[in-house]
Amino acid sequence: MRRYLIVLAVILAAAGIFWGVSRLIVTDEERIEAIVEEVSRAIANEDLAGCMRHVSDDFTYQAKHVNKARLARLAQQTFARADNLKVSISQLEIDVQGERATVLLRFRLLGTYVGRMDQFVGKRGFILGAPLKAARATLHLSKRPRAKAPGGQKVWLLERVTDFSPGF
Repeated sequence: MRRYLIVLAVILAAAGIFWGVSRLIVTDEERIEAIVEEVSRAIANEDLAGCMRHVSDDFTYQAKHVNKARLARLAQQTFARADNLKVSISQLEIDVQGERATVLLRFRLLGTYVGRMDQFVGKRGFILGAPLKAARATLHLSKRPRAKAPGGQKVWLLERVTDFSPGF
């Protein structure tokens, strides 16, 4: 009987160690999911620096018509035209291949209109996406060293967006 208790104790200890180690190891998919959540919170807080933190300096969208600086201006314009922003993600698929990742994102961006759209001022509505159709984007990220990262570690940065549809 005592031998069974020892075997059971060893199995429980091994399971506990495995559980503890699995909590310490963060996969690339989990890191990217955390970045999407962090940027969603930054949008809700109208935090431009937080929104741009994970965007590569050589970011492109639409055949180089939108670079990182233009993307920041577009975000700032959105913050000026709407309050109480909320990102609602309906689909998040992450495919990591080494130091590159592709993210399929379906989402809605809601907000209360302010400013230059008189007929909508004070009304809550969809800025991107609609009740029955989410906005869609394919995000392309790469793992790169960042000067500000501790120990020169590599971080995931958004390089480009393809297949964007506003959902309305």
